[in-house]
Amino acid sequence: MSFGRQILEAFASHGDKVAMVGDRWQITYAQALTQSRHLAANFGASGVGPGDRVGFAMVDNIDVVLSILACWKIGATPVVIDFRTPGSQRARQARDFGLKVVFESRAMPGDEVYPHALFDAGWKTASSAPGFDADASMSDANPAFLIFSSGTTGDPKAYTQSHEALARRIAARRGVVEGTAKRFLTPMALSYSAMRHQVFGYLLYGGIVRFFPPLFTPSELIEALLSFQASGTALAPSVIARMVKEVGERATHLFPQLSVLYSVGGPARGDDKIAAYRYLSPGYRISYSSSLTGIISSLSGADILAKPESAGRPVTGVQVEILDANGDVLPQGERGLIRARTPTMASAVLIPGNRLFVDPKIMGSDWGIPGDIGFVDADGFVTIVDRESDMIVRGGVNVAPQELEKLIRTHAKVQDVAVAGFPDETMGQEIAAFIVSDRGTVEEFQAFMRANIAPDRRPREIRLVASLPYSSNGKLLRRQLVETLARTGP
Repeated sequence: MSFGRQILEAFASHGDKVAMVGDRWQITYAQALTQSRHLAANFGASGVGPGDRVGFAMVDNIDVVLSILACWKIGATPVVIDFRTPGSQRARQARDFGLKVVFESRAMPGDEVYPHALFDAGWKTASSAPGFDADASMSDANPAFLIFSSGTTGDPKAYTQSHEALARRIAARRGVVEGTAKRFLTPMALSYSAMRHQVFGYLLYGGIVRFFPPLFTPSELIEALLSFQASGTALAPSVIARMVKEVGERATHLFPQLSVLYSVGGPARGDDKIAAYRYLSPGYRISYSSSLTGIISSLSGADILAKPESAGRPVTGVQVEILDANGDVLPQGERGLIRARTPTMASAVLIPGNRLFVDPKIMGSDWGIPGDIGFVDADGFVTIVDRESDMIVRGGVNVAPQELEKLIRTHAKVQDVAVAGFPDETMGQEIAAFIVSDRGTVEEFQAFMRANIAPDRRPREIRLVASLPYSSNGKLLRRQLVETLARTGP
């Protein structure tokens, strides 16, 4: 059974139980089914049909969940977009990946042209197409989601995720959710695919999901987790590190009822993993995953103390291989490119122009190469030693520097540019842009980035430099730039 049908049947079986709680309202499973049915009829009346890709850039996460269900009922593919993204970015996404329409909480400023419409809350309670049978259009053949790659500037990729692959990714979490109070709280947005997997996992098994505001202090989040009596949460590594710093060392766990403290969105330092496991919750866990492959490995329990610098053991059904430069499998313990054989591969990868991306060196039907360098030790633990793409992880959001560089180079006064991440106590990493320009000013470039780059991917530090460091073979030496920041300070 496809995941769309599976989750709709689960909602029907959970009936009048509370499903989701937001800041201003809550909704039961039965109410969610009714409202998603109205939304499906109204989306259909707006011209959305089977096979269409529909963007959602809305503030309220409950509305996003209802809209996803409505899309599945009419055989459309939802594309969840961060509501903070600027209009220029939404226009690129709609153009590059063939979005039929983008439903938004508010109209974006500027003159960007793309198919969009304001999301009308009234659509949830009344149908503009009485008698519309959404289920008649439901198709398992169309993807469950279109997922943008880590960076959504420049030329991103997009991954199509089938209902079957989505079902497998969520089923893999069942053992973690079952046996708990199934009370899940998180401040993270549903534009992150890992967060959608968490939320739909709890809803599938009859839990209650509490969406917490994205702006908070560690104390506010701690109080919310305690007062809600959460049994599960998913947070960025930097947020977990801030919570550990807030509470300090303890003789007992701060959250004894928290069965699952999931660290999602990027790597964490070994010391932070140990501290979270010792002082916050024994249910702390962190996974290594990608949009291409799904979860590859997971670290939890006593393994955190034994192998804190690792990314854990491969999860059930996944085989990890380490390749050399020629694509040959390396012996145990040697470093190389990580390849994962997994049943949760993305169905296809698209590039701008809505074109299929095919590279037999990167992916096959049941395997993918996320782009990280690592090794597998004698105990079967995976350790990542470098990120092939120089990925920046800011507050749980992966940012590809090359994509930012391509966009910044479109400014007429930019001669050359390099983007690099530097350590930050609050966000884990922050973003710096080094720009070669003999005419531009920092203020001009800041204004350009505000108009074209989403806040969570926008460089915090802009440096005007005379030249960038390159090796003799023309490779950009990003680490030298980071070292410059470490010496002079951001």
